[in-house]
Amino acid sequence: MKKSLLLLFFLCFLNTLFAQENPNTINTNGTYEYDFAPTYTSSMIISLNNVYYDAQTVSLEELKKTYLDKLRQAGLDTSKLKEDPLSYALMGYEKDGIILTYTTDSLEEIQNFLLVMSMGVSRSETSMKARLTDSQMADYAHKAYENAKQKAEAIAKKIGRSVGKVIYISDGNNEEINESLYYGNAVKKRTYYLNASFELL
Repeated sequence: MKKSLLLLFFLCFLNTLFAQENPNTINTNGTYEYDFAPTYTSSMIISLNNVYYDAQTVSLEELKKTYLDKLRQAGLDTSKLKEDPLSYALMGYEKDGIILTYTTDSLEEIQNFLLVMSMGVSRSETSMKARLTDSQMADYAHKAYENAKQKAEAIAKKIGRSVGKVIYISDGNNEEINESLYYGNAVKKRTYYLNASFELL
């Protein structure tokens, strides 16, 4: 009898402990759409490999000068260009060349840059980058949390329950946005995602 009482007490203790560690919860995803201001970067390959056989007497410096002149004629600021000889060397081309990278905060300007064609010049890649501050991430996370809580409250109400305190929050968003514009996705809006669990009362 004594053993039975001890076993019953132990089982009750385990059930209480399990209930405390695993309360009834409701889990929802929250979102918040925000605007951001990216920096655009585009790289062009200037290479003798891109020159046809009937123009083989041209030099790399001539190709570069002609291209820079065309950029200036298009109203672009060539002081924004940076040379990247290492990246070109890593590409393994047989002939001389260089990569020129143009960076701007203007989408229209990067589009104009991409439209300038010149002998020996080919496109490499174009991307947009942005970095969220700690303050921005905290603000967006709070708004996404409020969205998650509203969803939880709406669901709980439908089943005759209510929502208590938050139990768990998961935020997997990156502070840095770094995306290729290969498919032309230049929309300056992104969504902040957050997962939250609440007590279900």
